[in-house]
Amino acid sequence: MIAKVILPALLLLVIACNDTPDKQPSSLSDTLTTATPVPDSLSPVTDPYALSPAEIEDDSVFSDGSMPTSWANAGFDNPLAFKKFLKHLQYWVATDQRDSVAAVVAYPLHHPAVKNAQQFLAGYDKYMREQVKKALKEQNLRQIFRRDQGAMIGNGELWFSETPQGFRIIGIN
Repeated sequence: MIAKVILPALLLLVIACNDTPDKQPSSLSDTLTTATPVPDSLSPVTDPYALSPAEIEDDSVFSDGSMPTSWANAGFDNPLAFKKFLKHLQYWVATDQRDSVAAVVAYPLHHPAVKNAQQFLAGYDKYMREQVKKALKEQNLRQIFRRDQGAMIGNGELWFSETPQGFRIIGIN
């Protein structure tokens, strides 16, 4: 007896509370399966390290008409992993995660002369100046310049190499 009274009342309450007056559900099951959109402020954050399908690929000819050296000739075994590393580095620099950036520098760094992470962190703003940050931010991951000395971004602002410890910054210009 109680179910006969409560179920119709519950159905009416659900229909009355539905915030889309132009489309009323035709049944209780429709009401329960209608998804309410999540506001943008509550949407899951996209992975800042994720590569897009376009970034995964390499161009066979760069925008200036030059043809890139092979990744192997530049000393990189896994170009996709290097691109993911660059994506991390872009995020770390953009969010001012200085310790993370310092951890991927090959010490001692010869250009500029930096002996260790403490010295790098002390001169971070001098080394990671706006021109370097801009080159890193704007780097097209499909067109990473490489040669027998490693890979570079921008106009040589940052140089990289693959080492036994992982990918490292080997030069900052």
